[in-house]
This record gives sequence, structure tokens and C-alpha cells, in this order.
Amino acid sequence: MGLAQASRVDLPQNPVCMWMTASPASGCPSFADVPPLDGTLHLDTATCQAGSRDLGRIVEQVPGAVLRPGSVEDIAVMIRYCRRRGIKVATQGQGHTMYGQSLAGGLLIENRSLRTIHSIGPGGADVDAGVLWKELVLAAYHHQPPLTPPLLTSYLGLSIAGTLAVGGVAVNNAGGLQIDHVQELAVVTGQGQVQRCSIGHHRDLFEVMLGGLGQCGVITRAKVDLVPAQPMARSYQLDYLDNATFFRDLRTLIGRGELAGVSGQWVPIGTEGLVHQISAVAFFDPAHPPQDRHLLRGLSVPAAAAVVTDCSYLDWALRVDVFVDQLRLTMDWDELSKPWLDVWLDDSAVEQYIGEVIPALTADDIGPGGLLLLYPQRRGTHTRPFSRIPAPAGSDWIYLFDLLTAAPAAGPDPAFTARMLARNRRLFDKARATGGTRYPIGAIEFSRADWIRHYGDLWPEFVCRKQHFDPDNILTPGPGIF
Repeated sequence: MGLAQASRVDLPQNPVCMWMTASPASGCPSFADVPPLDGTLHLDTATCQAGSRDLGRIVEQVPGAVLRPGSVEDIAVMIRYCRRRGIKVATQGQGHTMYGQSLAGGLLIENRSLRTIHSIGPGGADVDAGVLWKELVLAAYHHQPPLTPPLLTSYLGLSIAGTLAVGGVAVNNAGGLQIDHVQELAVVTGQGQVQRCSIGHHRDLFEVMLGGLGQCGVITRAKVDLVPAQPMARSYQLDYLDNATFFRDLRTLIGRGELAGVSGQWVPIGTEGLVHQISAVAFFDPAHPPQDRHLLRGLSVPAAAAVVTDCSYLDWALRVDVFVDQLRLTMDWDELSKPWLDVWLDDSAVEQYIGEVIPALTADDIGPGGLLLLYPQRRGTHTRPFSRIPAPAGSDWIYLFDLLTAAPAAGPDPAFTARMLARNRRLFDKARATGGTRYPIGAIEFSRADWIRHYGDLWPEFVCRKQHFDPDNILTPGPGIF
């Protein structure tokens, strides 16, 4: 079933009452002659201020107007309008970036107002851009038989279009990224044209929209894979005090491929620093539970020492959402500055890199609610060219290292931010010297020369597609690529 053929499952919508609200914020484009829209165009100061920041709380850029589209045609109309006037356009789902990647001083398109799940079935899910992964997971699981996306990011409160623009990293070790499981897209290009695309139809647009950071168009709808869902999840936690043993067992587990996902993290243990942890999960039917001793055989830590937890599949899928909700209840988490660092490392470099970086971190480098994560992935399962990963260097394994720093208190702290940005640049340069690349959700000061190096041999092709689909360079200025 294609994007144009669907039954509907409607999620709650905001009422649309008028097509333009209030007056423009001071110093912004007037948008005085905008044609009628199905949705709403907001010019008032409060709405524009609300759209001026992302989750990182580091960069602020007030848009001149905020579009809450009532239809795909609204997006096309406004992009054509902005193109004629040279107004920059950014699209924001949940704003879950750290350094202004989804911000613009011109028009901000909030895709959340388009959030219909059009169809769910064994052949996939057809969804609007603003649907959250959490909403899709719940809807698909309650389908009969239960279904699920094959890959889930740890936190599910993200828009589907938002993760597809970047990549979408999951705990699963051998499935690639979420963008590797997209069948078809509907896109409004920087020319204001509405196009459907897939690997066999307008492949040049399809490829550049998946992991292309929104440089060539706005995703309005997607058809994504679904697979059968198991009812239960069993989680394993193994603790380590030294880097070498941690990596030896991590490589043993991912090399076997017997678990659904294996990842690493580091947590504080009193005054002793950080303990290395391996987290793993197996999905199962209660009639056929996992064999723990078999799955954890031959490790440096005996199977009996593992912390084993069973829960429903949905509880497992929503575990990080619950954790973030708790942070919001106990601290002003959304208002904390979050200078995150996210880098891909090759297997040949990861152990030494981690062994040097982790011991040097201080409490300031992590902060309340901060996390240190490591996601192993098979390089060969990454199929979308504009998501840049380390070049092959022998092993098929690459690792995403996330240093998810949070400031100690809410509100601006220029000294803390400057210190963390300098740290991020230093650690990124250290990673790049080993062949590492950037996963571009975090906070790194990146120049045009950095972007050219990031895309490497693909840069001329990226420029060509940008010129073709967004010839006036109005889309997604936040990353500073073009």
C-alpha cells in the first residue's frame, strides 16, 4: 500500500480556527500578504518565542512566523512564498537537537499538527510527519497480530520525520538505522513541489531526505517497516571495573548476535568513578523464555552475576520516556543546557578512545540526568549514503558514543556552555583523527570546512542535490552546511 492509499487512525488534533494570528514579532518579516491556509500562521511574540529554542537550550533564534499546517499544501504554499522573498525555513518536530539545528529566523514549520496514522499492517505503517514514535509503537502493538517498528530509538517522544532527517539510532546491533527501514516518503522540496519518492522512484530525493538533515525538502509523510512484536522483554545488566574486560565481553556478545540488542553505558558508583555496564535485551514469548546461561556463556562475568529483569515489550520500549518524565518531575530538565556530544567510532579505535576519555570526565561533564552511552552497530547494515559513518577499516563494527551532558541548574550559564563546547570540539577532533564521524544532533561548533570534510567524496553530489531541490538555499539553515 502506497502513501496515497490508506484507511485512517486519527490521533487528537488541535482545533484550527483561523489562518493567521496576532501581529508579527518585532524585527521579523511581516508575512502580511500570505494567502489563506488550511492551518494557522502565528505571528505573535509568545508563539514565536516558544519556537526559538531546541532541547539543548544553547542557541536561540526567534522565527518571524510559526506555521502549524492543516495540510501538506500549506507547507508547499509557504515554502513557495518564502522562496520568492528569500526567507529561511526550518521544520521542527519535538526540537530534540542541541545546537539550533531546527531553528530559523524566518519561518518555522511545526510538523506536529500533521499527526495522522493512516494505516498499520504487516506491510508497514503509513504515517504523517508529526506522529511520534511512541504513538506508532502503541498503535502498532495493539494491532492484531501485534506489530512494532523493527528499530526503536531509546527515547520515543520524537517525531518520525525528525529522526528520519538525522538517522535514528537504536539498541539493535544489526538492523542499521531507522532510515534503513523506510519504504516511501512524501516530501515538499525547497521549490515548493510535493513529491513522492522511494528507492525506485525519485531515488535522488529519497536518499538525500534520509539522514540529509532537511537540506532538500520537508518530509510530510512516510511509510515505514513493521515487524511482529513479542509480548515480553528480558533485560540483562553486567558490571565491569576495567575497560579491557568490558570491551572483551561486549565484542563477544555482539559477535554472536544472539541477543536483540547489546549496548554500553557508564554510571557513577559513589566516589569510585564510573562503572562500565553492558546492557542487553532479548524479546520473547512467555512459553519460550530466553536461556540466560546460554546467552551469557563464556563471559568474564558469570551469568549468575547479571541483573535480570522481565517486563512487557511496551514497558521496555517506553523505559527511557518514563525516565525522562521522572526528570521533568524532579528537576527543570527541559530548561537545562544540554551540550551533548555524539560521535561514530570505528572498532579499531573505540576501546582506546573510551579508555582515555571516560577516566578524564568529571561530574561537571555529565551533570544531573546526564548519560554516557555506547551503541555498537554493523556497518554493512547502514544503507543510506547521507548518514556519514566511519569508512571501513577491517572490522564491520562501528560504535556511537553519546556523552549526554546536562547543566547543573536551569537557565543560561555562558561559562559552562563555553567550557562544554570547547570540550566537545576537543573530543570530536580526537574522534575524527581516528576516522570517526559526527552524528549531528549534538552541540559542536562546525564550520563549512568541517561539513565538507564530513561528507568527503559525497560532498559534490550533496551540493548538486541541494542546488536541484532547494536552488535558493532557504531550507534548514541551522546546521550551517550551505
